[in-house]
Amino acid sequence: MSKAVQEQVEQLFQAVKDLQSLEEIKPHCENFNEWINTNTNYSVKSLGTVLSRAGFYKKFKSLPLEQGKNAASVPKHDAQGNVTGNELKHYVFLLCGLDKKDWEERNETTRVSDRLLTAGEDGNTGIEINPETYLEVTSNLLASEHPHELAVGLIAATGRRPHEILARGKFTPIDGESYQVNFEGQGKKRGEKPVFKISTLFPASYIIERLNHLRKEPSTKSLLKEVANEFPTDVAAQNKAIEDKRGNSLRRVVQEYFGGKDSKEPLLNFRHGQEQNDCKALRAACACLVTERDCTGSLGAKMYFAACFLGHITPGEKISDSDLKHITTTLGYSDYYTTKPVGYPSAPEKEKLSNVRVTSSDLEAIRHLQEKLETPNQQSVINQLIESFNSRLDTAKQLQAAHQKLAQLEAQVKQLQETNNQLTDMNNQLQQEKDAMETTAQQPQTVTLNVTELDSWLEKKVIEVVNKVTLGGTIVPATTATPAKVAPPKEEIDWQAKTDAEVWGSKTTLAAVEKIRRSYQAICLYNDTVATGEGDRLAVTNQALRDLSGCNGLLVRDWIEQHKDEIISHNAKFGMENKKDPSNPASYANKGKDTDKILLLINDEFLSGEGFKAGRN
Repeated sequence: MSKAVQEQVEQLFQAVKDLQSLEEIKPHCENFNEWINTNTNYSVKSLGTVLSRAGFYKKFKSLPLEQGKNAASVPKHDAQGNVTGNELKHYVFLLCGLDKKDWEERNETTRVSDRLLTAGEDGNTGIEINPETYLEVTSNLLASEHPHELAVGLIAATGRRPHEILARGKFTPIDGESYQVNFEGQGKKRGEKPVFKISTLFPASYIIERLNHLRKEPSTKSLLKEVANEFPTDVAAQNKAIEDKRGNSLRRVVQEYFGGKDSKEPLLNFRHGQEQNDCKALRAACACLVTERDCTGSLGAKMYFAACFLGHITPGEKISDSDLKHITTTLGYSDYYTTKPVGYPSAPEKEKLSNVRVTSSDLEAIRHLQEKLETPNQQSVINQLIESFNSRLDTAKQLQAAHQKLAQLEAQVKQLQETNNQLTDMNNQLQQEKDAMETTAQQPQTVTLNVTELDSWLEKKVIEVVNKVTLGGTIVPATTATPAKVAPPKEEIDWQAKTDAEVWGSKTTLAAVEKIRRSYQAICLYNDTVATGEGDRLAVTNQALRDLSGCNGLLVRDWIEQHKDEIISHNAKFGMENKKDPSNPASYANKGKDTDKILLLINDEFLSGEGFKAGRN
């Protein structure tokens, strides 16, 4: 929205800058006011700031004024409201923006006094800082390679504004001073370019080094280039754009490390009426700590020191009493205090560098990578190459583990399918038996008896019933037939689903075949992911598979014959095929190589150290 306001201000300026009567100027001002009222919802307190940032006051103050043409004479008042004289004001100031009443309302704020006088839970006014904790977190941020974290660390260690750290600020060392620098690039100085001494919480050389690192970072360089193209001649607009574009990222870091993200206890209790992610709190906290550490003396001396540190007063050869009025601004940053001593933390120790000898062609390749990766030095290129190699190695291990896991899952699926088939067969068998029993029960049975047999049968049944009634007999329940148990089929071992230790721990033939298969797979993985091609690749041969798997040469020969095409294809991919007879899987590419060393590496990385036992001796 502020950019839209800036565009409207520019349109108004271009429309009225050459007009010389109130009647001509007034319609443009009315249109401007209508746009502000319709398209924005700024409060009286914020509208003046927004217009100032948009260049409203600066633009129209630059115009020559003529009373009765483009300006009018208005009374000038002092702080008590007494008229002290008259001044010319452009008609735009009288018709647009804030009027006298609005300005009075805007300036009647109690924000600073609320901060200074509001008591905390302990009954004390102000907010206490623990220097050790603050310095520890700041140290971690300064050491970070993440640009947003590093920027917040520099703000916390120097008390500078975000745009001063990201773009404008320049630190230069001072002879004989380890924790002070000359600072140039102070914001909000309206054309002035003061250079003055400030204290730093960490060694000056370390602060300068980390600032240079941040400025060389690609995203920072891109940001500065973008705002410079957007506002080629307006530094104030560039500063505003920098804070707009990078502000949320910095505030997230402040919130996480200082403001108590989620349910975490805040490391730094932020000031009254301020969000828990405001960089201004870090400026205030830093000012408190460096003043406590570096300034001894009266309360007035401390206030003056803090005002100079924050840039509210620019130190010069002679400071007039009127300059001291800016200390009231410093009061707004003076609600932190500490009861503990503030130390002088040292910079983290750097890892010692060593020389590496490379050929001229390799050096040229490193320089090319440095330019392509936009790294600050060749050391960073080598570091990234090492990280890339380790990442490839980890990927290869993960791939192998994934293959084994997949084999285990496939074996489990196969076993479940077999069990399901068995249960289905049993269910079908039981269903058939049930159907047969139901069919038998439903068929009517004809029994032929003669008279004598019928009388005998009836007599027998009557006697049984009488006995049950008189003697309390019970009816014996029918016996339930127990279905015959079906013996489960003998389980076959799926060696592909077993671990390396289980496979190499078995002496069975099927386990031996799996050893050969895994040895072949390990050689392929090594050649594809780890080997560099500088004479360290290994051809798949009978000897290599025999050494790695520990299996009989005849068994290896049979396995190679069964997988002939795969082996020839893999060897040919790296130029290790049989040159005389490409259809023959036998290869002689391993001659002259330290095969034991390569096999030992393959065994350790891809076979859990279970194969190639001879290579350990």
